[in-house]
This record gives sequence, C-alpha cells and structure tokens, in this order.
Amino acid sequence: MEKLEKVIEMRRKNAEYMTRKLSRIDGVEIPNPPNGYFHVYQMYTIKVKGGRRVRDALKDHLAERGIMSKVYFEPVHLTHFYREKFGFKGGELPVTERLSSEVLTLPLYPTMTIEEMEYIIESIKEFFQK
Repeated sequence: MEKLEKVIEMRRKNAEYMTRKLSRIDGVEIPNPPNGYFHVYQMYTIKVKGGRRVRDALKDHLAERGIMSKVYFEPVHLTHFYREKFGFKGGELPVTERLSSEVLTLPLYPTMTIEEMEYIIESIKEFFQK
C-alpha cells in the first residue's frame, strides 16, 4: 500500500504519453475519463472505429508483433448462462453490443519504457496506414 501512490502516478504518466500519441491516429478513440474523475489506468482500453472486424484485425496485427492485447468484457447477456436461462440472442442491448465490439485493451504497466510504448504506437499506426 505504501507504493500505491507512486504506481498510480507511473501508470497515469504512461497513459498520458500513450493518449497523446494515439490520439493522432485515425481509427482509434482514446480513453476519455469524465471531468472530475481520477483514472488510475489499471487497464488502458481504446475504441477501434470500424467495429469487431477491424478491432480483431488490429488485435491479430499486434499479436504478430509480440504485443498482447485483449478484449476483457464481452456483453454478459450474451454468455452461455444468460442465453440459456433468459433466451438472449443478441440485439437486446445494442449499445452494449456495439461498444463491446469496438474495445481493445492495450498493455500498460507502471515500469513500461518509452521504447515499449513507441513500439505499440508505431504498430497501431502501421495497421491503420494499410
């Protein structure tokens, strides 16, 4: 707990760097915390314009370059349990489903170097320049 403030500060500094650079890339929407809120960037999740097909292609592109990215939150109402129990088929929560198809979490950790962040950023730029 005594290191918590420092870890959060390091995460926020790295997120600020990533945000500044990624905001220049068409096709990417960067995290935008509401005014008055303090984001600790436990995860750094971007939105990929173009939906699931583009998001998944970017995820594959990053994986080919050794960069792990992840979709953490699929719509819960579309999991097996809710489909079976309540008969959800998709389309019941269109905003949730659309947002879920666009999000991708990128690596971000306190001790991340500028070189590591630049590698991720340049790999994303390369993808969208194709």
